Amino acid sequence: MKYAWFVLAIIGARFAVTAVDFPAGDGDLAWQRWLGRTILRTHRIPRALGAESFAAVGSHWTPQEWAFGIGAALGTAGLPWTIFALCVAGCAILALVLVAYRAVRRQANPVAVAIVVAATALAMFESFGVRAQVVAWPMLALLLLTLDNEGPWLWAAVPVAALWSNLHASAMLAPLLAGATAVGRLSEDRAWTPRVKRTFAVTVATVLAICCNPFGIGLPEYALSLFASPIKGYISEWEPTNVSMLSFALGALPLLLAAVGLGVVTRRFRADALVFAAFTFLLFFAARNIAIFSIATAPLVAVAATRAFDLATQSDEPEHLRWIGRYAIPAFAMVLAVVVGIGLYRSQERTEVTMPYKEIAALSSMPGDHRIFCADFAWCSFFIGIPHQSVFLDGRADPYPVSVWKDFATIAFLQQHWRERLAAQRINALIAERGKPLDQALRLIGWRQVTQDKKFRLWVLPDQTLDSRTAGVRLPNGG
Repeated sequence: MKYAWFVLAIIGARFAVTAVDFPAGDGDLAWQRWLGRTILRTHRIPRALGAESFAAVGSHWTPQEWAFGIGAALGTAGLPWTIFALCVAGCAILALVLVAYRAVRRQANPVAVAIVVAATALAMFESFGVRAQVVAWPMLALLLLTLDNEGPWLWAAVPVAALWSNLHASAMLAPLLAGATAVGRLSEDRAWTPRVKRTFAVTVATVLAICCNPFGIGLPEYALSLFASPIKGYISEWEPTNVSMLSFALGALPLLLAAVGLGVVTRRFRADALVFAAFTFLLFFAARNIAIFSIATAPLVAVAATRAFDLATQSDEPEHLRWIGRYAIPAFAMVLAVVVGIGLYRSQERTEVTMPYKEIAALSSMPGDHRIFCADFAWCSFFIGIPHQSVFLDGRADPYPVSVWKDFATIAFLQQHWRERLAAQRINALIAERGKPLDQALRLIGWRQVTQDKKFRLWVLPDQTLDSRTAGVRLPNGG
């Protein structure tokens, strides 16, 4: 693992600085903070949308991110935010460490380990952020590590699955992976051997484990419903994976090609073949699975490369040279991480505007009740919990019915009868990206511009007035 320390240092610095100090790339954190504050205040988890969303009041909701939301609420700003953001970045780094460790345990060559860790890190880049799904990455890596065992330690998969189910609905993968491993081992042994019996028993236990959360069986039901949900077509992360996505082209695709070319799918290791096949399906099913495919596949590729090219493993090195990999290289990697982190902190990317904070603050300070539409529905997440503000659609996404999504597409993309749908929903405030067709259309139909910045513009109906307190307003959601 000695060469992997360099990769982990550079990527770790990137993730840490990005999490703590770079502008947010989406609005999910805003509603997740509101969710956490709601849970802390009421001592219960909301199970339906409320008046904060005028288009879908009462729609059933399974807030799988409840634990993440509590953490986000406690770490809103200052030192608590830094700690929370670093913990999330640490989850991504831990997932990479577990990928490397799993490959080393399987006797992979140190150079091969470093290469696959780098590919996995690249596969994570586009999905990385202070997000609930990132917290689930090490859970997947740890589960796969436990499934590599054939003795009593295999049972560690059960508490891992239970913990995972309280962090993210992707815990649904736990019994599927355990079952694939069990079937693979049965195919390898062609008999009801002790390891096969134990793996099937663990599979059954993980089915029960993923129900050990506030939603019980509702969590796996929710996860399964997403596969058939018609709203996936409106969400970019649910789009089918394609080569134009950098995380796929630079990270997952090289691992996929290497896995096929080096013979990961072999008759000898059928358990690995089934797991690889499952993640390959997930990879092409949705772009959000690029990172988890790489986490699962990278150790298999490192081992296959070691065998295919007859490479030396770390245990083959002379004892007097092993201290270099154990101590000297990790120490140098830590210094490298500090240097990279400082460089990123000074980057001009930190000052780029990625969200319409000015427009959100301006509308939040205006008198009266507002029914808000955002050209990117995630922006509306910042209005959740603000008095007198109600949104058409926000970043929670999943609980909104199909009719709301159809109306969203009709208005956002100026489809036929878009003005009728805008009026029918009694929308009186709208945030759009400057220069886009919707932005231009609002000017043509007489809406009034309130404020703008380099990228965004706030529009209101002509009878809406702006309060003089608009300037300098700070959002309660931490924006």
